[in-house]
Formats: sequence, structure tokens, C-alpha cells
Amino acid sequence: MAFFGKPDTPAPSPAPSSSPAPPERLSPPSPIALSPGSASAATVVGSRVKIVGDLSGDEDVLVNGRLEGKIRVDRKVVVSAGAEVEGDVQAKSVIIGGRVHGQVMASERAELLPSGRVQGNVHSPRIVMAEGAQIQGRVVMPNDAATRPLSSPKTEDPSKRPPVVPSRPEVAPPKPEEPSRRPSPPGTGG
Repeated sequence: MAFFGKPDTPAPSPAPSSSPAPPERLSPPSPIALSPGSASAATVVGSRVKIVGDLSGDEDVLVNGRLEGKIRVDRKVVVSAGAEVEGDVQAKSVIIGGRVHGQVMASERAELLPSGRVQGNVHSPRIVMAEGAQIQGRVVMPNDAATRPLSSPKTEDPSKRPPVVPSRPEVAPPKPEEPSRRPSPPGTGG
């Protein structure tokens, strides 16, 4: 395209330099792989990214950075080492190598890697916890984690319980024999 009536001229090619161009900066691959074939259908929160807000969908989610909000997906959530989530995480499968400050609810499986830290309750029918992983909260393993509510257990009022009375074995004292009831010796007709 010509500006102000000047003909288009091709841009001059850059002069070759003695030093090669610096390579593009690529983030290192995550040590935690998502399920095969899911790379095209995955949401990745980069290591230098901070997201404030809830995240929901039907894709795998890989958190390498920081997310402040709830995560609710129908597939897998991976919180890489060095990553942090401030909020509840709900998915089919959850793998934690970083930090999660909130409830973790996995309908199929929850896995804590050695660097994984959870400050909150973990609900899942199957839980794998590597040596070095930490949970500050309860571990709940119901038969079906998806149908169980995330509520605290009801405490029973001790005043409404019946009193506990220790049971003692009852031993009857020996009965004294009455003289009139004694059998008479044989041959005495009495």
C-alpha cells in the first residue's frame, strides 16, 4: 500500500549479524502431565499469571501460577509445585503439588504429591498422599464424594444421653438351709 502517492518498496532484509538471535523464551514443561489427548483441551494458568475470580468448565485445568477463587470443572485439576489456589477446588480428579487454601472435593481421586500442601478438608473416595505432603484439615473418604455435602459433623448434646451405669456381675449370697426342709436320713420314715 502506498502512502501519500509513494510506491510500495519491499522492506530491506536485516543485515546478517555475527551473533545469532536470542532464542524465544519458553516456559519449562510442567512436570505434571495432564491426561493423554487433553493438551488441546486444557486451560493453563501460567507461572507468572494471577487470576482473581472463579473458574469453571469442562476441560482439564493446570495451575502453574496463582488463582484466587473457586475452581469447578468436570475433569482434572492439577496444581503444580510452586502454584497456589486460594479457594475451593472441585473436579473429577485433583492432583496437588503446590498449595491449596480451601476445600478439595474430588469425585474420583485426590492425589497429594510430596510438595503438596492443603489447608482445608479433602473429600474423595480415593486419596493418595505421598510422603512429605501435608493436610491441615480433615480427610473424608465417603462412598460417593460428589453426593456428600461439605458440612461439619453434628455434635451430640451430652446432656441428652442416658447415663452410663457400670454393670456389676450379680452374685447371689448363698441361702442358708432351713432345718425343716432337710431331707431325712434314709430309713427314718420322716
